[in-house]
Amino acid sequence: MVPIPNTRQDHKLLTGLGVAVLLVGIFVPPLPARPPLPQSNQSAPVAQPPPSPLTLDGVIQLIKKSKSDSQSVASAIATRSVDFELDEKAEKKLRKAGADDELLIWKVTPGGKANVRALLTSPTGTDVQASAGEAMALQEIQNEGAPDRRLRMVDAFEKKFPNSPLLSYVYTEAAKAQQQNGAFDEAIQYCRKSLKLDPDNTFSLIVMALVLPQPKLKGSANEVAGRLSEAAADANRALTLLEKLQKRPEETDEQFQARKGSLTAEAHFALGMEEMPFDNSVWSQHA
Repeated sequence: MVPIPNTRQDHKLLTGLGVAVLLVGIFVPPLPARPPLPQSNQSAPVAQPPPSPLTLDGVIQLIKKSKSDSQSVASAIATRSVDFELDEKAEKKLRKAGADDELLIWKVTPGGKANVRALLTSPTGTDVQASAGEAMALQEIQNEGAPDRRLRMVDAFEKKFPNSPLLSYVYTEAAKAQQQNGAFDEAIQYCRKSLKLDPDNTFSLIVMALVLPQPKLKGSANEVAGRLSEAAADANRALTLLEKLQKRPEETDEQFQARKGSLTAEAHFALGMEEMPFDNSVWSQHA
């Protein structure tokens, strides 16, 4: 016999269970919320704008604050550069603040840097490893118009910088000065000293080619023939090297071509002298 279910009792049981479940649902604490994932502290680096160039007053203040540490001034200038060029007024202010020649001319202004790069580059484009002080001294010699004064400056350079890589070009200036003075033997001696240090010194080759055939140089027929042959070889070598001549920073293309053309003409003139009779009036134009 199948028992008849007691619906009232079952209803009470289900009702009780429902209340119990409901109470459990009320009193069971909620699960703790999951903490948010930690964010990375390594954010993308923010690009810093480059430091602004130093003004003239800024450089002056740096020099005054670091008179005993010129290297730190040079480092700051190299990092930031400057926003001015070196005119006479700016130079006076910088010198008054304590700037030396090397810092003043070669490390401060863009024009000065370009100028020293030109002085420390051979005519054929080879870098010359010399100090800014040596380069500045060479430039002063080159800018001196009086030949006797230039010769004294050459002597002073040689004593101050006896091992300078720029000596070849300093001797070129001495050779030109002696050529101006009509002292051709002395000019040849300076050219030989110059070419011993740098056989590819284009300017010394041209001076040598112009001076060797001078009629004032006495000697036997064989000696004269030897000088003419050497002059022709020097002129030909100079013409080859002139193809590599470098433009100076301050030169326009037209000025560079004019300078190169003048040097080429001198080399061709010297080359043609081997076939020409000695004529003082001709040579006096190129002495």
